[in-house]
This record gives sequence, structure tokens and C-alpha cells, in this order.
Amino acid sequence: MLAAVLLVGSNAFVLSPILSEVADGLATDPFRIAWAISAFGAATMVSALTFSGLIDRLPAGRVLGGAALLLALAQVSSGLSQGWLWLCLSQALAGVAVGILLPGTYATAASTASEGREAARLGLVLTGWALSLVLAVPLAAVVTEWLGWRAVYMLLALLSVPVSLGLILALPDTPGTTTTRTPPWRAVRLPGVALLLVVMFAYMTAFYGSFAFFGEGMRNAFGLSAQGTGLFVLAYGLGFGLAGIGLGLVAPKITRGYILLVLFGIAGSYGCWRFALVDPRAAFAGAAIWGILNQLGLNALVVSLNRRAAAARGAVMGLNSAVTYSAVFAGPIIMGPVYAGAGFTAVSGLAAMFVLVGAAFSWKVV
Repeated sequence: MLAAVLLVGSNAFVLSPILSEVADGLATDPFRIAWAISAFGAATMVSALTFSGLIDRLPAGRVLGGAALLLALAQVSSGLSQGWLWLCLSQALAGVAVGILLPGTYATAASTASEGREAARLGLVLTGWALSLVLAVPLAAVVTEWLGWRAVYMLLALLSVPVSLGLILALPDTPGTTTTRTPPWRAVRLPGVALLLVVMFAYMTAFYGSFAFFGEGMRNAFGLSAQGTGLFVLAYGLGFGLAGIGLGLVAPKITRGYILLVLFGIAGSYGCWRFALVDPRAAFAGAAIWGILNQLGLNALVVSLNRRAAAARGAVMGLNSAVTYSAVFAGPIIMGPVYAGAGFTAVSGLAAMFVLVGAAFSWKVV
């Protein structure tokens, strides 16, 4: 399951540090390549609403393994793209796969954890996001420098196939939690779920809108290559991963005060980018702190949603993924004009405001 999240994270994040190279290769502007991120997010949203409930009814290995195989096909198509529209369509297909794979992984991780250990188990599975940032994204920058950006997607496809087989073999007898399908409109009526999804949308819009332009922001601030930009992504991933390991060892009690504290910390980290961009060392430290806080925030929100899901974990995690990837779509669209007009510090300032809105809603439900 950790490897499945690693695949999802690699596909989601790999485009940001190589945006300029892909744009040059397809003879277009970087902002059009960023639309591929939005296409990925929109397709994931629709897929999660439509197919995520499969994990509640079918064996987990079959569902997750099939989704990983579809992701491999989408990555091959991305690597063969001959224009920005082709790339957008390929990433939309990847979104269909992720709309099944990600909520299914979250639901399976939570349902197979012992009582009281959901945060710890989920923290380890979420470390796949960190590994994608620490290993896959910096490696993608190096591969792009030496072999070109198309090789990045081909390598991802080669990784997706054995992960698919591993999921099928490792989870063959893990059944769904129910034989009936819980529709999204029914799952969203569970107590606290709707408002938590609002919090998640604000939180994720801030993150994905910022991360889409994070690499370009570091480049412009310090005059970096794609490989140099990867170091700052590495710092974020290190922070996220270390926090995940910590959560695996010490499972915190997820309370309203805990979530508010984490969200306020995240808002503060966004607000501090204006000061961090004056020095590479400060920016490196800022990226690591950002990663630590985002691991804590994501873990707390997903655990809170799972606790309200009862036997409809797949449906609720599908709603979570739909909201998350609608934010993947909305984030770059909202932040794009802000970045073009005022740069990355303005993007991070707006992100801080989104997180504070999420904190206000979380006060009512946690």
C-alpha cells in the first residue's frame, strides 16, 4: 500500500520541477503543461466519485492491482505525447486510475489497522508521498537532464507494473467491508463528513496551487536548473517522511485542538515564504518544515474522515479523493494568474488564507 501511494505521488508531483523542459519539448508554454495537472485532478475527482466504492464490495487486491495497471498504461501514453493536449488526456487517464487506487489504499489501510492505531498505520502508508518526493521527483529531474522528460514517464510505467502484481498477491483475500454500494450523496450525509470535506478542499487547494509553481518559484528566486529545483522538493519530502515515521511510532490523539494547531502552523509556513526566498538555506529549511506540517495535517484529516465512515470507508475516501483532486484542478487554475502577476510569494500568501478558512470550518466538526 505504501508503494501504491508512492506511485500516485510520483505521477502527481513529477511534472512540477520539469515543467519548463516538458513545455520546450512540446513547443508550448509552461502554463499549458500545468493544465495537465488540472486534467489529472479533474479526472481523479470524477473517478473517485464513480468507482471508489468498489473497495467496499470487491477484494482489495483485485481493485488496487487493476488500478495500478491502468496507471502504467496512462504513464506510457504520457511519455509518448506529441502535444500538450495529448499529455492532458494521458494524465486524465492517470486520474481515472488514481481515483480508484488512492481512496482504496486509504480505506484498506484504515480497515486493517487495530483499534487506536489508525493514525500510526496511515502515517506509514502516507510516507509513500514522502518517498515520491525524496526519491522519484529528484530522480526525475536528473533523468530529464540526461535522458529527457519522456524517459521519466516510461520509468514510472515500469515501476507501476510490479506494484500492480504485488498488490494482487499481497491482498488477495482482503474482502470489501459491505456487499451494498453506498452512494456519494448518502456518504456525505454522515455526521461531520461534509464539513471535513470543506476543510480538506481548502487545505488541498492551498497545497496543490502552491506546489504547482513551487519549482518555478525556486528557479526564479535562485537561478536554478531542474536538478537544483529537485533539492528543494527533496527537502519537502524529507520533512513529510520524517513526520510520517514519527506518527508511526507515536500515534497522536486527533482532537479539535490538535487539528487547529496544525492548520495554523501550516498557514504560518505559507506566510513565511516571503522571508525564506531571500536565502537558499532558509528556503531549504522552509520546505522541510512545510513537509512536516503537511504530513501532520493530512494524517489528521484522513483519520478524522475514516472515523466517521463506518462501513462506507471506500465511499467516504472516494469523496475525500474527489475533493482533493478537485483542488488539484482548482489550485493551479486559481494560483496561475496570481503567480504570473506577483510571483510565488503572492501564491503562498493566498494559500495561507485558504488554510485559515479550513481551520475556521474545522472548529465546528472536530
